[in-house]
Amino acid sequence: MRETKTPHTPGSNRQQSGDSEPAGGASCPGRDEESGSVSAAVDSFEEGLNVPFHFVLTDSHFDGSTADLTTEGIQLVGDTAVPAGVPLELRCSFGSTCFLNLAGQVVSCELPGPRSNTSCIIRIKFSAIRDWEQKILSSVIEELHAAPDAREHSLLEIIVARDALATEAASIAVTTSRRDTQDSPERRSCIHASKIVGWGSYLPEHQVSNREISFHARPVGYKNVGEVVESLTGIRNRPYVTTERYPSDLAERAARQALDHAGMHPTDLDVIIFFGISRDFHEPATANVVQEKLGATNAYVYDLANACNGFITAVDTLDSMIAAGRCENGLVVTGELISPYIDWEPKTKKDFKLSVFGYTIGDSGGAAVLTKVSRGEPSGIRARWFSSDGSYWRLALAGELKGANACNKFFKSEGKELEDTSVKLMPRGYEEVTRMLGWTISDIDLVIPHQIPISILKNMYHKALGIPMEKLYYTFPRYGNLATASMPVAVCDALAHGRLKPESKVLLAGAAAGFSAGYIGLVL
Repeated sequence: MRETKTPHTPGSNRQQSGDSEPAGGASCPGRDEESGSVSAAVDSFEEGLNVPFHFVLTDSHFDGSTADLTTEGIQLVGDTAVPAGVPLELRCSFGSTCFLNLAGQVVSCELPGPRSNTSCIIRIKFSAIRDWEQKILSSVIEELHAAPDAREHSLLEIIVARDALATEAASIAVTTSRRDTQDSPERRSCIHASKIVGWGSYLPEHQVSNREISFHARPVGYKNVGEVVESLTGIRNRPYVTTERYPSDLAERAARQALDHAGMHPTDLDVIIFFGISRDFHEPATANVVQEKLGATNAYVYDLANACNGFITAVDTLDSMIAAGRCENGLVVTGELISPYIDWEPKTKKDFKLSVFGYTIGDSGGAAVLTKVSRGEPSGIRARWFSSDGSYWRLALAGELKGANACNKFFKSEGKELEDTSVKLMPRGYEEVTRMLGWTISDIDLVIPHQIPISILKNMYHKALGIPMEKLYYTFPRYGNLATASMPVAVCDALAHGRLKPESKVLLAGAAAGFSAGYIGLVL
């Protein structure tokens, strides 16, 4: 993790080896005759947006505050010249909930004359900034103007890219090695014939605090891991199993609550789909164990897997079976016993980075009962949208296959890359599914996403899509990432707190490893 440096006056932390020549081996020409205009320009920046920065050159670095920050670029004042044309990488941290990695380029560097003490004015333009990045940046800038104190908790880390040509080539390679997601086939809406009549969840009583995480985690070179994880993600607690032995134990408890809510007996079920990431064993399907524990003797049962999107995928599958006349009543259920997959002793800093998001996961169970909807009923599933891009499968791994997953059984993920992928791929689905539903954001009572760190939720749904925070229901600070149980647990929580009621319009939004994106719009 990056150590945040306290900002200083430009040049106050400057360290150089050798001469003062900037990266690229060139310097901006001195303009003595224009030193007055440079000073005037510096004075004019006083009303701009000031955010701390740390600028790393090839053989020196300096700290300061920006003279201005806009969606087009930034202006800096420093005492080290940086030539026009230098490619840059900008790692932006705004407060504790927004992170952006952007590309940029120095477009100009005004150097005052030798008789002036005024620093250089460095203008940087963002390169190839994407639409969703610009929306997030625009929202952040608005927030920073409204709350100046938040600027002190922000930092722009600016690094000279190694080589402009190499950077461009790498960008092209990344783009061409993956399918254009704008042309990828999505699973469009079709006939829907079911409604969800029962919701169930189960949370183990034992809640693990960040202090306990710090006690158990033993990464190389880090301490107070729980506090660091909380500052990055917003989590405070997560439930861990202490008495239950298997995922089917958690699934049974959630299933019984869902059946009670639906007013059904287990023998009323025609189908049981178990959709958890964790399972009792590889063979047979864990759904068989759940069936036996429930006494659902009339049900056809099987397992289904789609990472953390297992819930909405299972709902979509069961809805399709009901629409096809294959069944009338069914149960989708999960039991997530994920805590054994946490790596408490990562051996390197890189391994620790891959393990950090593991410290946000928890154990739980979730379930929903679906039944055939009658003609003219207001309740039911109204639309769904799904899309997948398998070129991102390496970003999150768990399991015991050596080779594909060198980390063996432990859960490992590229957290920042997953966030970037989510924010890039999810907006299109939101536009598609709301168009199919004919809903605007004012029509939707709640958006219930897969429960992931608050920074990603805010960046993806609030800043990129414009969904008001009060319509985003998240339980992440209290329960963490509950994998496939996240959505049913959140719905049960919203029902218990009076945030949902009969005929509420709900949008379920799922982003999962793979990469898998999906939305389901329904009326309770």
